Amino acid sequence: MKLIASLILFVLCIGALNGTKLQFDSINTYNFTNKVVLTTGSSSGMGEDIVKLFSQLGANVVVTGRNATEIQRVANECQNLSPKKLKPLQVVADVSDDKQLTDLLKKTIDTYGKLDVLVNNAGIGGLKPIVDPKFMENFDKIMSINLRPYVQLSHLAVPYLMKTNGTIISTSSSLTMSPLKNNLAYIVSKAATDMMTRVLALELGPNIRVNTINPGLTQTNFHDGVIDPVIIEAFLKLVVAHTPLKRLGQPMDMAKGVVFLASDQASFITGANLVIDGGLHYTVGGLF
Repeated sequence: MKLIASLILFVLCIGALNGTKLQFDSINTYNFTNKVVLTTGSSSGMGEDIVKLFSQLGANVVVTGRNATEIQRVANECQNLSPKKLKPLQVVADVSDDKQLTDLLKKTIDTYGKLDVLVNNAGIGGLKPIVDPKFMENFDKIMSINLRPYVQLSHLAVPYLMKTNGTIISTSSSLTMSPLKNNLAYIVSKAATDMMTRVLALELGPNIRVNTINPGLTQTNFHDGVIDPVIIEAFLKLVVAHTPLKRLGQPMDMAKGVVFLASDQASFITGANLVIDGGLHYTVGGLF
């Protein structure tokens, strides 16, 4: 019976495709010429590789963060990677400041006249158990960077993305599927990001697609100054041992996921979570 059902399904699929030419344009699949991409937190880490990859694929990019020197460095590298040597827009902005966030979008539109891709990526971590006296202070700080700016910038960008049939992609975490103790604030901020994506996908379709990437532990400077380097090194070795693909995630792994979701190859994907963690979320329980 299963074989018969499979054959019937196959015939139906062939019938649906009758007269339709299947297309997969490998040359233009990831061509972002004339597209405008705004990525928060793009002066380092995953955001840096995201803007570099978009630049290499022909896009006009906005490089933004809090450190002007790092912004300049990344912008120069983006320009060198750009096929037409396009100069990125550089904006120093703290995403936790409402006015600076509003100015960031305004400068983007004033410079390029439109917006095609918004990547909500800026974020911080910080391990604190709920019994810690400073837990709520830490909670409010994480929400002010990891969640509120994602919502605010999406809100501000929607009128422009409507005009370009654009897309919103946000950085979440695979920890939303595999909770980790003493990490409530961070995980809640990312779980909220996942739900924000689903709600906006319903609200903004068919004009705007909205998705997230859910990275696993990625080799960046994300935890610098937050966790003891010796502890980090030992933890990373443990993570690799428990990751099915036996390596850490790299920023470029995440950048490729973002570019895919922004591309025409993902034109029927919205409200989705693209997990990029080497399979770690299936085994993370074994870490503890």
